Formats: sequence, structure tokens, C-alpha cells
Amino acid sequence: MLINNWYVAAAASAVSRDKPLKVRMLACDFVLFRDAKGVAACLSDVCCHRGASLGKGEMHDCNVVCPYHGWEFDGSGRCTLTPSMGPDATVPKRVRVDTYPTQEKYGWVWVFLGDLPEKDRPRIPDLFPEYDDPVGWHRIAYNFEAKTNWMRFEENSLDTAHTNFVHRQFGAKRTPKLENFPIKETEWGASVSRRKPAPKPDQKTGEMAKLLGTERLDTSVALEFSIVGLCHRIQPTFKEGMSQINFTARTPVDQKLSRAIGWQARNYLKEPQFDAERMAGIQLAVVEDLSVVEDLKPPITPSRLSDEFLVETDSMETTFRKRCWKWAGQGYEIDMDEYERRSQTEMLVIPSPARREDPTNWVHKTVPLKPAAKRPAD
Repeated sequence: MLINNWYVAAAASAVSRDKPLKVRMLACDFVLFRDAKGVAACLSDVCCHRGASLGKGEMHDCNVVCPYHGWEFDGSGRCTLTPSMGPDATVPKRVRVDTYPTQEKYGWVWVFLGDLPEKDRPRIPDLFPEYDDPVGWHRIAYNFEAKTNWMRFEENSLDTAHTNFVHRQFGAKRTPKLENFPIKETEWGASVSRRKPAPKPDQKTGEMAKLLGTERLDTSVALEFSIVGLCHRIQPTFKEGMSQINFTARTPVDQKLSRAIGWQARNYLKEPQFDAERMAGIQLAVVEDLSVVEDLKPPITPSRLSDEFLVETDSMETTFRKRCWKWAGQGYEIDMDEYERRSQTEMLVIPSPARREDPTNWVHKTVPLKPAAKRPAD
């Protein structure tokens, strides 16, 4: 798992001033709440006093209150009150927890999990401008978890060849060959357009089937991913003027559990009465994907391309892996073996930007990272 990246922690509507929200990302726990100005704050969840979960506490004057001894922490991670020491006690600077930059975009709270200063942080990608066009595009939200590694999880969405065999609604087993176009590398990812045979008329039901009719053209699919934000956009066009977009962000919960949050936007059947039908389609596709992805071997993506027999239509997946490995090569990959060993007796947290300014006045230690290294050619 990689630090110094943006991850979606929660829907913006789930973060409030009234109750702290506990969220797990990168095998660490965090607590989210809003400050007096309504800005989302994200802190390490573990109190530096005796290790209690701040997310199980309550809010008081826009501070999160530890449920164990009542210590209060503001949005900057600073402890503002230690009741047992008396109201006039001076709280030492070391009594604080890590806090992480946040940004709200696409109706989600994104958190930068790392210690890079603001000038060096990548921007959250602009992959879903249709979010700001509710007239032209009707949106529905979805979220789910998968018992699988985050790289395996994301690669499944970048794999256009699997749809012919996994998804009965839009697969085309009779003509599985893809018209393959070269991928285009972007600053933080890659994009590609592919064309595949349309499913048979009896594979679609409901209002969607009525719109498509019996004369089916090939479906064109535009796909783009960004390693920043660990997100992607899939846009199938069924016929001229009829298209939908699935924009999804992945968040690693730990090595073998991943979370997805997304929007499906459509420029057809835009009335809310059709949402249930579209949501049922999303849920079916998720079940079909997980039936395969949660049982892949090895459970964690292989560390070399040569460990799998990859073909031309796997180009997006291989590009994604190379981007991840490049990120890791900067010294941004958590050493999970060392983390598992040490975390039984030490509290280990993701390093925050404040540690660059003051690396010594902290109670908790930071997660171990693998050393920066250039990856050898596979």
C-alpha cells in the first residue's frame, strides 16, 4: 500500500460536526469530523494518551473527545484539554495526533495520507466533470467492499476483456475478441478506447432493452485511470447520444480488503423512477465481479509481470502496475511485513505533513516504509 496519495475516506454527507466518523485506510484507523467552519478534519484515530479510539468518542465544541479519559483534540490534532490535569494545566506540545489534509470533490471527502508539503502534492484528478452537470447527466451513488487486494480490485475494472465472460448482462461470449487500440499515457495514468460487440437483445431487460431495440451496434468503451486518487472512469456508448459513466475511487482498507465508492451518471432515462433498475444492474455486476476477483491467486498482485502470461489486451492493467511500482520506488510503499511485526507492541501511524516541520515532538511512531529503489526491468 502506498502513502503520499489522495484517498476517498467517506461521502461528504457522512462527515459532520455532531459525531466523529471512524474510517480505516492503509491498515490504519482515522477519525473524521467537521470544525467550526464546516471544514472536514481527518486525524489519526488513536489517542496518544492510552490508545483509545477517538472515533468511539463524542464531539464537544467541534473538538473530538476521547471516550477513555476525556482528552479533547481539535482539527489540527492538538490536544486542547486534559481533564485529569485540571483546567489550568499547560498541555505539552508532544500531546497531539497526526492530522491529514482534506479536500471535498465529487461529493466525497478525500484525504492526503502522507507527509508531502502542499506544493509537492499531486492534484485530485478531473476525471468526472459531468458531476457538475445534473441537467445533462443523472447520477446515482454506490459503494461496496471487496475481500481482495487493492491492486487486484482496480485491475478488474481496467480489464475490458473479462466482461464477455463474467457479466451476463453485457457480455458477448460468442464474439469475445476486442478491437484493440493503443493506450495513451497521461500524467498520472492512461486512457484507451475499445470497441466490442453488443450483447444479444435478450441479455438486456426493462427500459434499457426498449431504448436499445433489436438492431444493436457495437459498444464503444472509453476507459481512463489515475494512480492519483486511485480512481477510474468507464464510459460505454451504446448508440449515438446514449451513454453512461461509472466513476469509481478505490481505497485500500488493508492488504486484503478494499473499498469502492462511485457514481453512475447517465444521459438517458434521467428520471429518478429508473434509478432502481440501474442500481440493480450495478449490484449484479458487483456480485459477478467479486465471485471471481475475491478468489484470485495469489491474493496479492504478483510483483513481476512475468509471473502471469499477459497479452496485448492487458495493456491497461500492466500500465497500472508499472505506475504503482514507480510510486513505490520513491520510498512510498508501506513495509507490511515489518508493520505486522511491530504493530503488536507499537502504535504506528501514517506520517503527516506536520512531521516534516517538527519530526521529534510526537508520541506515536510512523509506519515502516520500504526503501526507495529503481525497479529492475521485468
